[in-house]
Amino acid sequence: MADYRIEENRNWKDWHGVLDTVYAGNRQYVYPLRSDIEGILGEKNSAYRGDNLMRWVVKDGKRPVGRIAAFVDTERNQQLELPAGGIGFFESVEDAAVARQLFAVAEDWLRARGMQAVDGPINFGERDKFWGLLVRGWYRPIYQETYNPPYYQSFFEEAGYQPHEQCLTMRGVVSEFPGERLGKLAARVRERYGLYTEQIQANNLRKGADDFAEAYNAAFNHWPYFKPLTGDDIYPTFQQMKPIMDPHLTCIAYNREGRPIGLAGLIPDINCFLQGLKGRLNWVGMPKFLYRLKFQKHPRNCKGIAFGIAKDYQRQGVYPLMVDAMFQSGDRHTSRTYRYVDMATIRGHNKLMVDTCRQMNTDIHRVHLAYRKALVPGASWEPFEMMDVSEVPAGEYGVSQ
Repeated sequence: MADYRIEENRNWKDWHGVLDTVYAGNRQYVYPLRSDIEGILGEKNSAYRGDNLMRWVVKDGKRPVGRIAAFVDTERNQQLELPAGGIGFFESVEDAAVARQLFAVAEDWLRARGMQAVDGPINFGERDKFWGLLVRGWYRPIYQETYNPPYYQSFFEEAGYQPHEQCLTMRGVVSEFPGERLGKLAARVRERYGLYTEQIQANNLRKGADDFAEAYNAAFNHWPYFKPLTGDDIYPTFQQMKPIMDPHLTCIAYNREGRPIGLAGLIPDINCFLQGLKGRLNWVGMPKFLYRLKFQKHPRNCKGIAFGIAKDYQRQGVYPLMVDAMFQSGDRHTSRTYRYVDMATIRGHNKLMVDTCRQMNTDIHRVHLAYRKALVPGASWEPFEMMDVSEVPAGEYGVSQ
C-alpha cells in the first residue's frame, strides 16, 4: 500500500521528476522545457510578488508521484468582481488519493489569501500558454501546450471543478491554405482601405516589440482578463525567441496613418525537435536540438502564438491580409517548409476567430478546458460559452501518431 506524503516543494529535481513517473513509456509526450516552467514559477515571472505562489509535491517514499502549483495573479484580480486564484502544472499518478491531497492543500492556501474561487489548470500569468486540461485530441503536444492523461478529467470533476472556459487548438495543412482567394482579398483590402503589412525583423526587434504591443492592446482591450502590454514587456521575449524566429511567419498590419492595428505571429513548433531531451537544453541537449532545428526536414510544423485585430478594423479584411502576407513571403517559403499550422488557445466563445480560422482551412484538432470551483459558500459566476466538440476525434493517448 502506498504511503503518500505531501510537502512544500523547494527543489526542481522532485518537481520535474514527477513527469518521469507519470509519462514513463509514453511515446507522444514531449517534456516542456524546464527553463520555461522555472521561469513561470519563479522570480522571472512579472506576475510574481514574492508571496503569491506556492508549489507542492506528493511522494511515495522517495519517488515523486504528484505535483501542483497555486498562485494569485494580483494585477488581474484587481479587474475581477470575484477574487479567483489559480492552480496549474498539476500532475499525478492514476490514484485519486494523490489528486485529493494536491487539490486540498492548494485550495486551502488560496482560501487563506481571500480567494473565493479557483481556476485550473491554468498558467501563472499570460493566457497564451499552458492553459486548460486536455480533454480531446491526444496527439504529440505542440510547444507550451498542456498535455495530460485522460484520467485527469475525472480527478477535477469529482473534486467539484466545473467547466469554465474552452480553449481550442485548430490545425490546418499549410499547403492547402486558399492562397489564390487570399491574394485577391488582400489586394482589395490594400486598395480600398490603404492598409499594409510588415514583418518583424530580427535586426530591428525593438520596433517589432513596440508595434506588437500597440496592436495587441488595440485588439484585446475589450476582452475579459485583459492586461495591457508594453514594448518593454515584449522585447525580452523577442530576444529569447530570436534563435528560432522565422520572419516569414510574422506580420503586423498598419492603417493609412502607420498605426499598428493587427498582429499575426507564428513560430516553428520546437517540440518537433525536443523529443527525448526531457526538457533539458543543456550542454548535452542543446547540440541535439540545434542540429535537428537546422537539418531535420520532417516533421516541421509551425504554431500560432498571437493573432488579433483592433475592434474598429475587424470587418475590413485584416486577417486575410496578414495571412496572405505570410503565405506569399519568401516565394511561399512557409508552405514549402512547414506541413501543419496549429492555432493554439483560441477561446471557444470567440466565434469570430473560430470562423475566421475555418475560412483558412483549419479546424478543431485539440480541446482544453479550464475549470472553476467555488472556495466559499455563495460564490457564483457565469461560465463562458462553449462550442460543441463531440465530433472532434479524441486521438489515442500515448500512441505515436
